[in-house]
Amino acid sequence: YPPPMLLLAACATPDPTDTGPTFDADPPTEIGGDRPAAVVLPSDYSVDRSWPLVVLLHGYGATSDLQDVIFGFGDRIDSLGIILVKPEGTTDSRGAQFWNATDECCDFDGSGVDDVAYLTGLLDEAETLYPIDSVRFTGHSNGGYMSYRMACEIPDRIDRIGVLAGATWQDEQDCVGTDPVSVLHVHGTEDTEVPYESNAGHAGAWESVERWSTKAGCDEEAAELGTRDYLRGDGKAETTAYGFTGCAEGIDIELWSILGGDHVLLDNDTAFKDDFDAWVAG
Repeated sequence: YPPPMLLLAACATPDPTDTGPTFDADPPTEIGGDRPAAVVLPSDYSVDRSWPLVVLLHGYGATSDLQDVIFGFGDRIDSLGIILVKPEGTTDSRGAQFWNATDECCDFDGSGVDDVAYLTGLLDEAETLYPIDSVRFTGHSNGGYMSYRMACEIPDRIDRIGVLAGATWQDEQDCVGTDPVSVLHVHGTEDTEVPYESNAGHAGAWESVERWSTKAGCDEEAAELGTRDYLRGDGKAETTAYGFTGCAEGIDIELWSILGGDHVLLDNDTAFKDDFDAWVAG
């Protein structure tokens, strides 16, 4: 018999025939076990290429299907070339689905449910089933808070987040991750649920994005990228887009400020969905 050290060396030798995980051409369209999340695959899904994974997080009291009325990812799966994951939060005493994102929003019962672990577990499972090349989180309101928290907790696993009417941690120290993540933050200036401006217990739109621009080493001042008509299709460019320059390679930090926009933006038109979804899909 060869000496034990030789046996260990033989075991450690890479197998030249190992080409990585083998993916099923007809994978499941539900993951998450006891807390299932729907998975929507593009019609031309193939294991011969890799795909961006987009995790859609609903707002407080909503569902993933209802939330996608605002974003429209489900209608753009093929054009964007993405895999869409649609998890659901847990239900509180009011009968509302929620994410335990930050102390501001929205575990109002103090249940302590660990949604970071749940969503990270979905990523772990998805990566064994589908050929994924990047991960993006996106959400509205409570789902936006949760997207920020995931970027704080596992920045090494996430490429970008797209947030509508959400916010990051009020206390910057609670955002434990130091790695930069690309961020798009969209917020209406007349949002009465999650204020556009900062206050004593809330990081507003500009404060939220500026924290991430600092992580990415961006220039201090954002540049105006132009104006856009995203509401009602009335020809009035109520939205101003801002972007930070000089950021770390591969990092984009933007704020789209919607003058007069409310919290839900139900009156957004196709242009908003097209532009927002394309940014998230990258």
